[in-house]
Amino acid sequence: RNVYKDLRQIELACDSQEDVDSWKASFLRAGVYPEKDQTESEDGAQENTFSMDPQLERQVETIRNLVDSYVGIINKSIRDLMPKTIMHLMINNTKDFIHSELLAYLYSSADQGSLMEDLMEESAEQAQRRDEMLRMYHALREALAIIGDISTSTVSTPVPPPVDDTWLQ
Repeated sequence: RNVYKDLRQIELACDSQEDVDSWKASFLRAGVYPEKDQTESEDGAQENTFSMDPQLERQVETIRNLVDSYVGIINKSIRDLMPKTIMHLMINNTKDFIHSELLAYLYSSADQGSLMEDLMEESAEQAQRRDEMLRMYHALREALAIIGDISTSTVSTPVPPPVDDTWLQ
């Protein structure tokens, strides 16, 4: 039984505007439309500012929802692409600067040969670290060879069976 059959007005109380909008959308989808007021136009004649066709109203609401969804997707895509685009432009501009300015400065230095040799020369700390790593490599390689010789030349015997100690009781 429909208790609201003859009523023209329904009161709703919601916690947030989102809930109110959700209820309104639900009523529109169900075919319940708000009663529109007629407004007077500037020449004094009464003019309808809405369509009384419920099917057209539903189509307009559907199109409005689709457009809102589309705008939301575009907004999300732009928010996602903007930082990526900025970083891409920053990196490309930095790379272009290095190629055009810094590389030209390096090549235009007065003493090209010694400058390149100075830049390519290994530092004393790096040489010491390299020598230390090589010594450690050779020591570990020798230790592995010794361990390999021990494991191949060691003979193992099976464990003897357990001793019968029932006579102690």
